[in-house]
Amino acid sequence: MSTIMLSKDPKRILFIRPSALGDVCRSVPVVASLKRAWPNATIDWLVQTEFLASISEHPAVSGTLLFPRHEMRRWYLPTQWMKMFRFLRLLRSKKYDLVIDGQGLGRSGLFAWATRAKIRIGSSSAREFGWLGYTDKVTTTCKHTVGQMLELVRALGVEVVEDMQLFTADEDSVWWANKQEGLPKGKYAVLAPTSRWKSKQWPVERFEKAATHLLEQGMQSVVVVGAPSEHEQVATIFTDERILNLLPEMTVGRLLAVIEHADVVLANDSAALHIAVGFKRPCVALFGPTDPAVVGPYKQDNAVIAAEIEYSSTHYRDKNISDSTMRLIQVEAVTERLGVILKAGKE
Repeated sequence: MSTIMLSKDPKRILFIRPSALGDVCRSVPVVASLKRAWPNATIDWLVQTEFLASISEHPAVSGTLLFPRHEMRRWYLPTQWMKMFRFLRLLRSKKYDLVIDGQGLGRSGLFAWATRAKIRIGSSSAREFGWLGYTDKVTTTCKHTVGQMLELVRALGVEVVEDMQLFTADEDSVWWANKQEGLPKGKYAVLAPTSRWKSKQWPVERFEKAATHLLEQGMQSVVVVGAPSEHEQVATIFTDERILNLLPEMTVGRLLAVIEHADVVLANDSAALHIAVGFKRPCVALFGPTDPAVVGPYKQDNAVIAAEIEYSSTHYRDKNISDSTMRLIQVEAVTERLGVILKAGKE
C-alpha cells in the first residue's frame, strides 16, 4: 500500500460515517487512531441525526455534523433540493483539510467532494460511483469492514489503534440507574431479539427460551432491547416479571447505557453486538444470511454462532428466505455457549 503524502499535519479533519447504527459504533477506531496521530487536530464526524448519541461522548470527536437522512431522502425533488444544497454548502464552509469517507457510497462520496478538502480519502471499491468524490482512492484488502476503514487511515502513514471503546452520556446512565431500582439486584443479561430484516432474526420464542435458561443459571434479570418501532415483534413474548422489555422507551443513548454493564449480551446481527464489543461485554452473536467474517463483532470470533450456509448464494434482503437460515441455529447451541460465558464469569 502506497502512503498518501501530506504536506503538513492536518488541523481540521472530517470523518464521514452516517449510518447504520452498528456501523457507526464499530467505526470509532478510525477517530481514535486519527486523534492519537494528530492530538491537536479538530476531528468532526458526519453522522445521521438519529445516531448522534452513539459517538457524541467520544473524546476523539471534537464536533458532529448531523445528516437528517429522512428529511433529505428525496433530495432530488425541486422542493427538497435546497435542503441538500444548504447542507453541501455547510460542508464546504468548514474548510477541512483532510476528509475520510468510511461509508463508501454515492452520497458519502458526494459529501466528501463537497468539502473541497485538499485530501479526500475513500475506498477504491466505493459503490454508486462514490469514489468520484475522492482525491485519493485506497485499495483495501481486509475482509472485515473495521479493517477496511482502518486501512484508509493506515494509508496516511498513521499507526492505527484498534480501540473500540464507546462512551455513555451522563443523562442516559442516570436513566438506566433509575430503571434498575425496580429490578432484582445482581447480574443481568441483555437480549436484542428484534430486527428490521426478518432474515436476520432468530425466532423470538427461542430468545424466550434462552431468557428462561439465563434466569435458571443465576441471572437476576433479563433486559430486552431494540428499536421502539420493533416493539410489536416481542410484545406478547416475554411475560416473566424478571424480564424487562424496554423497547417502547429505548433510544440510542439508553441502549448504550443498558449494555455498558451487562453481564452478557445475546443478539442477532445488530448494533447491540457492536455496542457490547465497545464496552468489552461478553456476547453471543447469532448470524444467518450475513457473513460474520465481514460484519461480525470485531475480533470476537468465539462469540459467533453462525448458520452453516453458502453466503455467495443468499442475501439478507431476499424476502423469500424469511428466517429460514436463522432457524438453523438451535436453542441448545445458544444455551451451551451462554453457559460457557457464565462459567467464565464466575472464575
